[in-house]
Amino acid sequence: MKEDVLTTATHPMTVEEYLAFEERSEIRHELVNNQLIPMPGTTIFHNAICINLTFLLRTLLKKGMFRIVQENVKIQISSNRDYTYPDIAVTCDQEDLSNQNAYFVKHPLVIFEVMSKTSRIEDSADKFIRYKIIESLRNYILVDSEKQLVEVRVKLENGDWESETYLPSNTRFPLPALGIELSIADVYEGVL
Repeated sequence: MKEDVLTTATHPMTVEEYLAFEERSEIRHELVNNQLIPMPGTTIFHNAICINLTFLLRTLLKKGMFRIVQENVKIQISSNRDYTYPDIAVTCDQEDLSNQNAYFVKHPLVIFEVMSKTSRIEDSADKFIRYKIIESLRNYILVDSEKQLVEVRVKLENGDWESETYLPSNTRFPLPALGIELSIADVYEGVL
């Protein structure tokens, strides 16, 4: 199948078509309402922040209790229509830890998005609106790739979300769902 045939409004993609297509595709695509959305490349700074975050999480979280996935593993937002590539996601759900699915995570606890000028609105608003329906999600973390700024969004007991912004003067920011804190300097090491 050709990519242009699969992305037309008259032929929405099924999940099976999407997963098969992504396995062969040279570039990544998210699936939103059964439509393909191409994913642009990233900068060296974006990549360094993702590496730093993954290293810190891997170091601080108990082995075997959590799975940390990076940019090339999808999150299933809704069962048959919406898959996205977060920059980093952490899950502790037994289904996700059991390797039942090699291509996506269903029950993320924490999602990180590293924002740039071009992704700021998508990451802070559009993706968040979609991510909020994930029952297991407790923290949504936005990390700016152009200045040292981290926004931590926390899901409250009543289902509402609250947000707090952290700057270098704060030195650290919490990840309440994981019971840890990260150093802002460590997240931005070698970047800004």
